[in-house]
Amino acid sequence: MKLYRFLPLAALLPLGAVAQDLDYTFVELNYVDTELDAGPLDVGGDGLGVSGSLSVTDSVFLFANYGTQDYDFDVDSTGYDVGAGMRWGLKPRLDLIGEVAWAYTEVEVNGFSVDDDGLGLGLGLRGRAGEDFELQGGVRYVDYEDSETYVSLRGRWHFSSMWAAGLGLDFDDDASIWSLGLRAQFGN
Repeated sequence: MKLYRFLPLAALLPLGAVAQDLDYTFVELNYVDTELDAGPLDVGGDGLGVSGSLSVTDSVFLFANYGTQDYDFDVDSTGYDVGAGMRWGLKPRLDLIGEVAWAYTEVEVNGFSVDDDGLGLGLGLRGRAGEDFELQGGVRYVDYEDSETYVSLRGRWHFSSMWAAGLGLDFDDDASIWSLGLRAQFGN
């Protein structure tokens, strides 16, 4: 993954106050669809994911994600991660986010399973694009036995002060994952 592609994002980095209207205490439910390039085969799967975050201070938050998917050829996967993050207010409605997590994944085929765990690191931007729309993008690295680097893009429509509907896309060299979710926010 060539990270120099993300250098234009550096133009958004003038330091400012913490963006108070970005909520870091929430629960989100997602439908997830994945396409994997597995050598000579393309494998597709879908499933559900749930994630949550808890704001500890104005700058620090804890998070957890869990997901399960059923793939073609009777393959099932389960994964979760838990970690902590920090946000830095770049502008009143724009945050730089850094995260560190412990990640675990398990794949099962016909009763035989393989699992792996590793350290995850993430860096991204999250901000409001108008009153009702939020955009988020970033890069996430997970140090499994074979490390993975994902680019992620998210958009959310806040149709009330508590509820938001979202669309997401994550991809790396071998996978493209899209998600459709509903988020309940409890902080601001």
